Amino acid sequence: MKFRQATTLPVVLLVAFLAMQGSSAAQAHRYKLGGVAGFASLKDPKFDLGGTPIFGGFFGLRLNDNFSFETRVTFAGSDREFNVIGAPLDKRYIGNLRTPELIPVSRVRSDRYHADGTLLIHIGRRQPFQPFVFAGGGAVRRDYKQLDITFTADPETGDLLTRDETTFAKFTEYELTGHVGAGFDFYFMYNLAARAEFRFWIPQTWEKRTRAIFLSATYYF
Repeated sequence: MKFRQATTLPVVLLVAFLAMQGSSAAQAHRYKLGGVAGFASLKDPKFDLGGTPIFGGFFGLRLNDNFSFETRVTFAGSDREFNVIGAPLDKRYIGNLRTPELIPVSRVRSDRYHADGTLLIHIGRRQPFQPFVFAGGGAVRRDYKQLDITFTADPETGDLLTRDETTFAKFTEYELTGHVGAGFDFYFMYNLAARAEFRFWIPQTWEKRTRAIFLSATYYF
């Protein structure tokens, strides 16, 4: 009986020590830093801004394995040309003026900067695969510039001679936004993870909403 007690006590102490070490390691990685890149769809009431790359970064605080808070800044920009009926032209026009459906009459440059605060709810255990949902709020800055495009051409052949652009409208606007989304983290190590997510920004002006799919890397420290 004494021998059994003598062998049980060290085992209990060892298990308790390992549990404390694991808990200590988990608490040590309370902060996280990451970079994001993906593809965004920018909506506008007047022009089809189409899809464009989006980039950004974030800093976060991990409250525990299931709740965390992040702040994020992202940038996406669109630069497209449009014909007389407002249809987008995917290639810069360098051809013949006798093909009017291919002639751009305006160019729109629109840049969007989102700054957000987000609460994430992680589902299940932290490693190695952990889905999450999130919601939050922030603000968006939109830089908008519309230019009128004019050409001169050879009167006999219709070939392009010169191209000129003049500013028709230019402004910057700010607006409050909310956002929701979902994704998952995949942990390579306890302090290093890859992430995929979908994020939908809901601005005060619904016609100027943004959607994005991101891939990112997160470092915990």
